[in-house]
Amino acid sequence: MYLNSTNEYYRLVRGLDSYSVPENVIDSLLDYESSIARSELQNRFSAPMFWIGMYIALASLVCILAMVADLLHGFRSRKLWFPCKYFRINAAFLTIISVAMKLPVDLTGSMPGAVDKAAKLGSMAFMCTMMANLLPCLATMGSNELLSNIIALCVLVITLVVNVCIQIRTGVLSTYVGHGGGIYKAVAIDISASIYVTFLVVLLIVHVCSSVAILKSKKIIESKYQQGHARALKDIQPSPGELLTPDKLQKHVSNHWIMAGSGSPQFITACFHTTSATGAVLGSWGKKFENLEENNDLRPYILQLEDEIELGDRTLKRLSRSVNRFIKRGAKSQPNNLMKLVLEKSTSGFQGVKNFDHYDDQDVPFVDCWRLPVVTLTTIAVSFPKIEKKEVDNLLESVREGLVYVTVVEKSFNGTDDHVNFQRAAETLWQGIIFDKNWLGNELQDRAFQVKTDEQIVEWFRDKAKNIICSEGINKDDTIGVNDHLVHRSICASSMYRITETILLTFRTNIDVTVSQKKLFDDLSSMIADIIAACLTNLPQAITMKCHTSVMEEREDSVKEAAQLLGETTEIIKTLQDRDIPGMNPSDFPFIDKWRAYLGNP
Repeated sequence: MYLNSTNEYYRLVRGLDSYSVPENVIDSLLDYESSIARSELQNRFSAPMFWIGMYIALASLVCILAMVADLLHGFRSRKLWFPCKYFRINAAFLTIISVAMKLPVDLTGSMPGAVDKAAKLGSMAFMCTMMANLLPCLATMGSNELLSNIIALCVLVITLVVNVCIQIRTGVLSTYVGHGGGIYKAVAIDISASIYVTFLVVLLIVHVCSSVAILKSKKIIESKYQQGHARALKDIQPSPGELLTPDKLQKHVSNHWIMAGSGSPQFITACFHTTSATGAVLGSWGKKFENLEENNDLRPYILQLEDEIELGDRTLKRLSRSVNRFIKRGAKSQPNNLMKLVLEKSTSGFQGVKNFDHYDDQDVPFVDCWRLPVVTLTTIAVSFPKIEKKEVDNLLESVREGLVYVTVVEKSFNGTDDHVNFQRAAETLWQGIIFDKNWLGNELQDRAFQVKTDEQIVEWFRDKAKNIICSEGINKDDTIGVNDHLVHRSICASSMYRITETILLTFRTNIDVTVSQKKLFDDLSSMIADIIAACLTNLPQAITMKCHTSVMEEREDSVKEAAQLLGETTEIIKTLQDRDIPGMNPSDFPFIDKWRAYLGNP
């Protein structure tokens, strides 16, 4: 039963009848029944408060952990402020914050104790801290997102302020003490609550004003960024037959890093006087942005709202050191196996790009993709049983490293639907080779290969490809509604058929099987090296493209990727500079069909 104590009390009082207790005494005792019932109901209704408290504590812990993560991220990235990467104004965190603020917002709960009131004041102080930390994240949002989130924040804060004001006005937050025979109201808690309310209102005004200033500031910074980007592009225009040098690329990356760093919306917001006033920025900004002597080539690329307020040399040097750190970090992850493949197997003039496929049949169209011929040639090469395992493993590792950068190039330049289909087909095929050791469901280490000649193995691949084309062949111009898996199989089969027909026409031989397989393995490895090397001549342009993005909030991350990519590929670029670079139009370099056309008719 719900009122066990009340029922037990009633039973005991009525039991007094058997002891000849006067009726008026029993009636007096029964008058206490209602008080006991109210007390018991109050205790029962208060039972969920423990779980509500745990719920509030969990929400507060999530916010604290997110702010600590931002703090650590700020130290790790050596920023001059603490960027909002994890703790942000969005629907999820606004919901969590509203849960954490349940105590001061609640007008219905009975919390008469001093500890209860201290908890409400603590929640308000915590809200002030969160708002101060949230200010830089306003700069990471687009206009529409910023508008919707600042309105949601206003609703939350105004609700909190109004409810606390009601509690102050009605005395709910007040503490009463007895003194000299009377009960007096202690005003300390009311004063503290009023101070926090004032802070919250001021912080809300700062957020609203900063949002308006951010929208205007972004337009000014964007205009200056476009001017700086155009200036930087003048120094890196490639000439036919030449690649951009790593030194020029490093200067280009550094220029864009300075623009991305000094023009970062969070950096600009951190420089606002209102931000400093909230305590969100640690340190003295006056010292960080001293006007020292200008003596750096990077200074023309600094983006500032007001030209007369110049970025200090220490800040500029810190930005410069950070981009150099990313380049050095990339240099520690250079693809050594790929370098060895290119140095030992690639030919002068990248002739393998032309030689890997000269099969002339319009019914089986050429697949215009860098990755797919590399994967197809690798499939054939690693299937030869007489080749040493170490050589096969080295080739696979070299191709794996090479495909990472081939993918970068293709994503930078080849973005049409057809190209994307080819690239997905190549990716699926490569995963099958690496993890399942098969080509379109056919085992690469087929036992029958042990007794087959190199020519017979190539014919086996050709016949399997032909069967897929004949039974599953799909017109590349009519793929609407067709399963992607079938489209990818058809693309891979077409590539295999053309390449195997080319090999059978070019490399048929009657010499000893072991020597023949080794020669064919080396020839295929040379083609693979040439195709990868030709594709990677686009790395300098891919790096310059990564330096620039139209989305302001993504520029720092994009330039960081470019810096690390430059560090990883500096030696590759230097190696390719020593090769005979075709005198093609630089705009044709990203496309393998343009290469084949030029090499076929230079």
